[in-house]
Amino acid sequence: MKILRVVSDLYPAVVGGIGIHAHQMSTSQARRGHEVTVLTLNQNKLTDNELINGYRVVRFPSYFTICGNSFAPGLILEILKRKRAVEIIHAHSHLFFSTNVCALARLFHSAPLIITNHGLISASAPAWLNTLYKHTFSRVTFHIADHIICYTPIEKENIVKLGIDSKKISVIHNGVDTTLFTPRVSEKTTGKKQILWVGRFVTGKGVEYLIEAFSQVSIKSPGTHLVLVGVGPEKPAIEERIKKLNLQSSVTFIDYLDNEKLPGIYKNSDVFVLPSLMEGVPRTILEAMACGIPVVTTNLPHLVSIIDGAGLVVPSKEPTLLSDAILTILEDTFLAEKMGQRGRKRIEQEYSWEDTVGKVLALYESVIDNRA
Repeated sequence: MKILRVVSDLYPAVVGGIGIHAHQMSTSQARRGHEVTVLTLNQNKLTDNELINGYRVVRFPSYFTICGNSFAPGLILEILKRKRAVEIIHAHSHLFFSTNVCALARLFHSAPLIITNHGLISASAPAWLNTLYKHTFSRVTFHIADHIICYTPIEKENIVKLGIDSKKISVIHNGVDTTLFTPRVSEKTTGKKQILWVGRFVTGKGVEYLIEAFSQVSIKSPGTHLVLVGVGPEKPAIEERIKKLNLQSSVTFIDYLDNEKLPGIYKNSDVFVLPSLMEGVPRTILEAMACGIPVVTTNLPHLVSIIDGAGLVVPSKEPTLLSDAILTILEDTFLAEKMGQRGRKRIEQEYSWEDTVGKVLALYESVIDNRA
């Protein structure tokens, strides 16, 4: 079938959960014989139009960005141009303006629209704006869509609370390539204990609380190292805080790491930490679990059910409790090993990437058939 994917962030230009998900979904669908075109932003001065892994990418420059959301007139026009030339339109995250445009195109009789919810609120926007957006643009965009994909039942419940018909919402788990993300089979290449964080440096990721927690960990477990992988607007503030706490020698920043190289850094770590204040279902947690690495994260309801014995959860904005959880795993190798094994087993049983792709394609066919 002809599939049009619309997403603001796309790997490798943007390394993050949504971008990697869209890239891998497009790659897998193309390998199964489907014609996939992705409309996205040109954020790193890349080629405007090229073939990647069997799917077509068309990129457009943005004129300005507000709270992580970019405005690209060319992208808007291309969505409207292609709205009837495909069999399905799949937009990622209702938080992107491009997805709102897809909903507008649907009002003018475009191909059926499916939206994947990657989290109901934005980590880049203040609370008041999230609340306003959720009850206006989010509600309207979800209402117009033919179908919505959520990662967890809790996410589905939250969208239903906006007045959206539960029958048009499917829960399809996010997935991980378990042949790429695998447990280590030999000793780490470093003798130091290592804590890992991967993501974007934005306020909602709670990195500032991880730095405070790490300062306490460093006192009780000297020699422990922290690796931070990612970019984002809050990075300078994090670097400054690290200097004030005199932790420079114990922290390593990595701006960019190819997705194929990520498993290596997971396997070289003892614990993965994600102290987010808000999240969808972050790929990083699933990747860490697939690599058999214990996870420490905040007690967001849907994350609690995913971790469930594969790590520890703590309240958000609590550096001391976060530090205690990290130390518990670092100091108890038997516990850490058991958590890692549980995590790997859960990913294999419940978060297979091929299963995710198959369910999404089956949903496409169902939506197309119902329209006919």
